[in-house]
Amino acid sequence: MEAVNPKFNITVGGKKYQLQFDVNSNPTKKGVKLQFIIDQEFEDPRDKQMLANQISVALQKRLGSSGVMVDYDDRNPYKNVIGFIVPLNSVASLILKSMKGGG
Repeated sequence: MEAVNPKFNITVGGKKYQLQFDVNSNPTKKGVKLQFIIDQEFEDPRDKQMLANQISVALQKRLGSSGVMVDYDDRNPYKNVIGFIVPLNSVASLILKSMKGGG
């Protein structure tokens, strides 16, 4: 069976993206990848970094209260993707909290 990477349309900071989920294959940074796919490539890398900062702030505001950490993926090879990684321990912690709280 072929792996499926779910994609969703999402708006962050008033901008629309396609958000794709994947797993990070780097054994030293295990986690879930969040890949914000944009409809253009950036000519100036500073513009991409500024947009990444805006998305990062929005993610921290929404996920921080749940104890979920989000790290910028500085090894993302795609010019039209802004990537983040939710570390595996953060995912595990969220699931454990949910299971303990859900009785």
